[in-house]
This record gives sequence, C-alpha cells and structure tokens, in this order.
Amino acid sequence: MKVTKVFSWSLMKQSLNANKVLAIACTLVLCLLTVVTTYAGNLIGGTDSVDYTDAQTELYSHLYVLASYNELMGTSLSYDDFSTTDDTTVYETVFSMMSAQSDELDLSCEQFAEAAETLAESDVGLDVYIENFEYVYALGSVQGCFSGDDLDVNTMMTNMFEMMGMSSDLLSTMSEMDTSAMLNQMYFTIMCLLPIILFIIFAGNELVVDQVDKGSMAYVLSTPTKRSAVVITQMIYMIVMPFIMVGCGFLTRIAASVAFTGEVDVAKYLALYGGMYLLAEAMASICYLGSCVFNLSKNALALGGGLNVWFFLCSLLGMFGFETMVSMGMGAEMLGVFNNLTIVGLFDVEALGTVGSGAVDYAFVPKLIALAVIAVVCYAVGAVRFQKKDLPL
Repeated sequence: MKVTKVFSWSLMKQSLNANKVLAIACTLVLCLLTVVTTYAGNLIGGTDSVDYTDAQTELYSHLYVLASYNELMGTSLSYDDFSTTDDTTVYETVFSMMSAQSDELDLSCEQFAEAAETLAESDVGLDVYIENFEYVYALGSVQGCFSGDDLDVNTMMTNMFEMMGMSSDLLSTMSEMDTSAMLNQMYFTIMCLLPIILFIIFAGNELVVDQVDKGSMAYVLSTPTKRSAVVITQMIYMIVMPFIMVGCGFLTRIAASVAFTGEVDVAKYLALYGGMYLLAEAMASICYLGSCVFNLSKNALALGGGLNVWFFLCSLLGMFGFETMVSMGMGAEMLGVFNNLTIVGLFDVEALGTVGSGAVDYAFVPKLIALAVIAVVCYAVGAVRFQKKDLPL
C-alpha cells in the first residue's frame, strides 16, 4: 500500500468541497465590491480635471468691459444678447475700442465666444460663471459700512463658511484632497480585505484543528496518509485559495477599468493586488498556525481569528488617524497609533500605487518582505508543531 507523505489529493478535494460555498460567496462579494469601487473611482476621477482658469479670466475681461461700457453709455450689452444676436458689430466695436486704450487687453468677439464655449463644457456651467461675475463686479465697488474696506466675494464666502463652522484651511484641504487615492486605500485595506479575512478565518479553522476536535482526524491518519501530507496539503490549500480570490479581484478590476474608463494601468494594479495577496497569506498563515498548534477549535479560532479581526479593526481605526482625515475634522491624530498595531500597515497602498509611474516609491519593498517572512515562519512552525505534538485520537 502506497503511503502518502507529501500531498493528498483526496484530502485536498475534501477541503475544497467543505469550503466551496464559503469560497464562492466571498469571491463574489470581493468582485462586486471591486466593480462598485472602480465605478465610484471613475465618477470621482471623471469630475473636471481641466484647468478653466484662463477661460474664466478671458470671459471676465470681456464681461468687465461690457459692464463698464454699459455704465458709461447707459446701454444694456450682455452675454445673453451677444449669444442670440446675429449682428455683433457693436460688441466688436466696444472690444476694439477698449483694446486700443490698453496694451494689456486684446479682446474680440471670437475670444469672447470661445471662452464662453469652453466654460459651458465645465461641470460648473457658464450661467454660474456669469452670475459669479455679477457678484464680483457689484461688490468690487462697495465698501463696508463700518470698516470702510473694499468688499469681495472671496471674503464673503470665507466668512459664511466660518459661521457654519468650516474653516478656510478645511476648505483648502478638501479641494486639494486626492479622493481617488483615499478610495483606493479604503478598498484595499478594508472593503476588499474583509471577505478575504472571513474566508481565511473560517476555512483555516476547518483545515486541521476542527478535524482534530471532532475526531475525524483519526480517520484521516488511519489511512496511508502521514501527518506531513496533511499539513502540506492544507498549507497548499491556504496558499492557493487566497491566490484565486485575489486573482479574481485583479481580473475584475482590469475588466471594470477597461469598461468604465477604456484604459487601465496593469503594472500598478498587479503590484497592488500582489501586495494584497502577501498580506492575505500573512493572515492565513497565522490561522494555519493556530489550527496546527491547538487541539480545540475555540483556541485556534481565538488565536487566528482574534488576531486577524484585531488587525482589521486597527486598520479601520487607523484610517481616522491619517493626516488628511484629521485635517478634515473627521479623525484624531492619536488614532494613528493603531496603524502601528496591525500588519495591514505593512501593505503600503500609496507606495505600491506608484508602480508603473515615472517615480516609483520603493518604500513598499521591505514591508512586503516582512509580510512574506511572517507567512513563511508561521506556516513552517505550524507544520512542524503538528507533526510532533500528541493528538487526542
């Protein structure tokens, strides 16, 4: 009778069947979250990234000339009239006259129309720009009744937001915040990680210790299957299944990116999902270690499941300790300490996101090596311990 010492296909099939529903459910959730996050990122990234400053300046220069001419001559020239009339002679005359009086102005009907057309394509809309100009022009000739200072729209808006409890620094931070990067951080360290952790905890607990606890391990070892074959087979299962899940997430991300944006940075996402796989393996190895060391499921679950849940919660709390969240008033600096209490902190999403760009931040390399070391050590210690310990068979 042939003795199985390294790998047992029958034991592998047993593990696959036992966790089939869990694996499919967690993978589907992972893929669904990937599609939703990719679509949300596309919506965020799809907002205006074009700089309309020049077009706004051009439009306001022309509007200012028209407003000044109206006050001087008692006319009612406006953009609405300009856009609907077939005869723009009077507008061309005004622009030419004002341009001739100033070396800094170069106005024309063509430039006026072009600036308006450009701003009309923005998310803000041309009407808003024109209305904003009216406020700017009106307040530009008004002084405070008490202070005597010139009034302007920017100061008015700043005061209004401060009365609402929103400081100008907060508004500046929100305008400069990279929402796509924050969404990526949340996806890889929280949303995408959660279904993988759930699978790892429950599947890892069933591999070895659950069979020992229920007594089915006695049947397995009564066949020509050595303990070495048991631990190696279950180790391979814990290495392969997270790889398949992360791989499905990666392929879904690529497909969703192509569908929503028409382009994708394969190198960047390959690095990110590769890093996430190493993190998943570090967590899986801890569950594997608990499953091999203990004879009771509750003890193994307390070690593997407890630590991984702790790591996840620390990562969740640590997000509110990031500088961006603190400056927005949505976090506290002291919560940043939780980022040092979880191995999720070794998964440097920001640095990995630079892969494929012209300036790669290699700070992620030693962190990924640390995750790989954790996985190798825990798998090795668990396998050796199971082969040497006494089993209640």
